[in-house]
Amino acid sequence: GQRFRPYTSSTHHVTKGRYITSNDPRGYIPVYEYPLNGQWIMLDMDDGYVLWTGIWKALGNSKADIVKMIESQPDLASKLRRVRGGYLKIQGTWMPYEIALRLARRVAWPIRHELIPLFG
Repeated sequence: GQRFRPYTSSTHHVTKGRYITSNDPRGYIPVYEYPLNGQWIMLDMDDGYVLWTGIWKALGNSKADIVKMIESQPDLASKLRRVRGGYLKIQGTWMPYEIALRLARRVAWPIRHELIPLFG
């Protein structure tokens, strides 16, 4: 079975998706996903990578600011996965679960209740 699963939440409708992409050695990304503020919150069910772009933009931030944030933490760059091309929904910056959780604790307080399916 999958190692990564969403937390149960009565207020969020989390669904499964599978998106074909040439950016991933698997050829696709299997996700749990749900909408938030016009963005998609996504969790890779195989390795727990989180689409940080969705969280960041759901907070009302611009995509350009992600680059600044990442450049301010050089140790982070090697752990990131960038998806370009293919489905618009999965495009952006993906990062390991633990890193996404740490960053969310720092910047995502306004939407913390909306992130329960992801971080509990």
